[in-house]
Amino acid sequence: IALGPVYPTILKQMKWAPQGLERLGEWKRRIAPTPLVAIGGLNPDRLEGVFGAGADSAAVVTDITLDADPEARTREWIEKTGRWR
Repeated sequence: IALGPVYPTILKQMKWAPQGLERLGEWKRRIAPTPLVAIGGLNPDRLEGVFGAGADSAAVVTDITLDADPEARTREWIEKTGRWR
């Protein structure tokens, strides 16, 4: 199950406000042990909070595709998510 956007996003127009870390944690408690994917407005600096709130994985689009060096940014994501894999 995916929950988002967790943070404001520019990828697409959303019909609802960002859900935030508290809501992410609420959903994890409701659906556990089903995996929960966090999506929307994510960047490597927000990963600690997202995984700390209960996400099992994080989905990313804009943070990589809009980066000046998407390949390097992807490597950064892989490195920074390593501790949760």
